[in-house]
Amino acid sequence: MALSRVHVTTLRCLQDAQLALDPTLTYILGPNGAGKTSLLEAIFLLGRGRSFRTRQLRRLVMRGSSGFAVFAEIATAARNRRVGVAWAGGRLEKRIDGEPAAGTAALAGLFPVHVIDPSSHELVQGTPSERRRFLDWGVFHVEHGYLDAWRRYRRLLGQRNAALKSAAGPDELRAWSTPLAEAGETVHGLRSRYLRLLTPAVEKAGSALLDSPLTVGYAAGWDTARRLVEVLEQQEGRDRQFGNTEAGPHRADLSVLLGAHPAREEASRGQQKLAAAALVLAQARVHAGQLGAPGTLLVDDPAAELDANALDRLLAELYGTPAQLVLTGLTSVQLPVRAGFPVFHVERGGVHAL
Repeated sequence: MALSRVHVTTLRCLQDAQLALDPTLTYILGPNGAGKTSLLEAIFLLGRGRSFRTRQLRRLVMRGSSGFAVFAEIATAARNRRVGVAWAGGRLEKRIDGEPAAGTAALAGLFPVHVIDPSSHELVQGTPSERRRFLDWGVFHVEHGYLDAWRRYRRLLGQRNAALKSAAGPDELRAWSTPLAEAGETVHGLRSRYLRLLTPAVEKAGSALLDSPLTVGYAAGWDTARRLVEVLEQQEGRDRQFGNTEAGPHRADLSVLLGAHPAREEASRGQQKLAAAALVLAQARVHAGQLGAPGTLLVDDPAAELDANALDRLLAELYGTPAQLVLTGLTSVQLPVRAGFPVFHVERGGVHAL
């Protein structure tokens, strides 16, 4: 599946932008502030229902407008599909083939999209929640029952936390702890199975991008030498004290090691960007292998914070990844353009084919 056409209206500086994308590779060039990143942001919205730059979608609305809209055609093996998102009345409306979509999961299932941008180093340096989101996105696409399992776990977690805050008795609390532990073990098992696919792909991409081995580890959120229900029982007093469940997959984290050291502590900003790129590339490759179809990989300003050698290595890995690529850059000097692929120029919110 590949994105074939995109139409963006009143999103950030983009008044009315249209472009046709190549199923393999498309370049978008232009000066800073012209709207290149906004185009990628619009495409990302189609598959994730959120921005990779801000959590507040109202900030994407062009000044003086009441909302924004993004519409696209997606070419699949069976037929072309139409997908769209629009911000109106303080909420994001989602449609597939003209009908209301069944939540963000429906968009994600139709249009898997990944992004590497100048803030991607936060995947390495940022909070555990950033890495859990990355992990859960990957598991969702490979393990078809994961979304239901994760939703059940989150619902039970909320119910147990409410029981803790209301000082529920031991029997009532146990009525939530037991199914919560079962759901948590299921989530952990699906994550672990996905990581067995992701880990070697990360190591392979890391070896191509970095001078030191890149490895990932996984902390489940509790000591998995014991069953989660046993840990919940043991920590009941502490949980009652704080009114929250401390152990479980909602506390999980990925560790990213460059050589023998945590990348978040020892790696430079450029190394962190390459490590994050290796994670995203690995995820895109696992998805393509498991789904039998490439997704779309958006890469915003790959030259930022990288020297010429590092950029060459990153581009070589990008071009070798089974995904539809959309790359942005300032000029064709900063981002060398491969002949035979479409190039668009963006300036002052306008998009023109070169």
